[in-house]
Amino acid sequence: MFELLREGLRIFSRKINVNANGWKKYPGNDKEICKEIINRCYDSKNRYFRTSVGNYTFFYARDFGWCTEPLINLGYKKEVDSTLKYALKIYEKDGQITVAINDKKKAFNFPEIYSPDSVAYIFRSLRIAKSRRLIEKYSKFLNVQVKEFEREVLKDDGMLLARNFSGMRDYIRETRLCYDMTMACMLCDEINRINDMMGHTVIDNVLKKHNLKSKLLKNYWNGKYFIDGPNDKYCSGHANTYPYYLDVISDRKMLKSSIKSMQDANLDKPFPLKYGYSKNTKFIWLNIFAKDWEKDTMWAMLGMAYINIIMRVDKDKAALHIEQYKKNILNNHCFIEVYSGFGPYKSSFYAADDSMLWASMYLDLKNKLKS
Repeated sequence: MFELLREGLRIFSRKINVNANGWKKYPGNDKEICKEIINRCYDSKNRYFRTSVGNYTFFYARDFGWCTEPLINLGYKKEVDSTLKYALKIYEKDGQITVAINDKKKAFNFPEIYSPDSVAYIFRSLRIAKSRRLIEKYSKFLNVQVKEFEREVLKDDGMLLARNFSGMRDYIRETRLCYDMTMACMLCDEINRINDMMGHTVIDNVLKKHNLKSKLLKNYWNGKYFIDGPNDKYCSGHANTYPYYLDVISDRKMLKSSIKSMQDANLDKPFPLKYGYSKNTKFIWLNIFAKDWEKDTMWAMLGMAYINIIMRVDKDKAALHIEQYKKNILNNHCFIEVYSGFGPYKSSFYAADDSMLWASMYLDLKNKLKS
């Protein structure tokens, strides 16, 4: 709790600085701005990627998971490898994979509850980076983490436990979410891919017996889109982006239907992408410090994932959205974390980050749309 309070005070002090001096501005065009941000996010002393140089100056497992492939595609393979080495050494010492590792090299979760996606993204990053040596070195630890995931997340029948988890939408207070089931499916897939890559069984895939994808489809797909969860069945942005973005679901017809449903719900307006919510959606008490933080705001990392999946069926639309983000980058001279309307988000206690590692996702998508 002390570490979280310390972080809260640091983030609040940055907000005061933003009020006085504005957001950080970088010179150059959109590519130059993003490249500079990526380079600044790399801690050359400790040799790892921080999530930003603003609010999130630590290693965050899920954010690094989103950026692993883009970073490698952009020529940062060596830095990706050293980041994974840095994180796994600390995680093993601490005995758990968590949301983040602070500047004291202490692993922690926010909120202080189990984080399924942080675990899943570490496995995904190891596979994408082809980190064979690290997988062998930490195989015992990784096997323990898979068993811990099963115990913390799933019931005996393979359905989600009715408990809150830490996830990308970290202010939500809901149980049995589609996003968390997607993370379970993704972890199961990544373990199989890792074993295939290694040429032998390094990780015992205790999850495969649960037939998780069939449960995802049976309990969350309503014929048009993935419901956010059994308690709140609206069309949410993350529930309908990540099953495809992470290659958990490959059905093209379902992909098109999910995209249409998100568009019908105006989650891509004025630009992508919003989480979405209903009148029944519950949030944790900290939401009072960041009003509407995860409601009508547009999140850049969610937008990048959405553009990635829409690119598979409509390149012109994907190019349009990239141009929208290019305009945002040039207007603000930085890479903003979250938007309220057309401007950077700000509340009484919080100011959106301006220097996110997610800039790598933008550059990678821009390169892909050229090919």
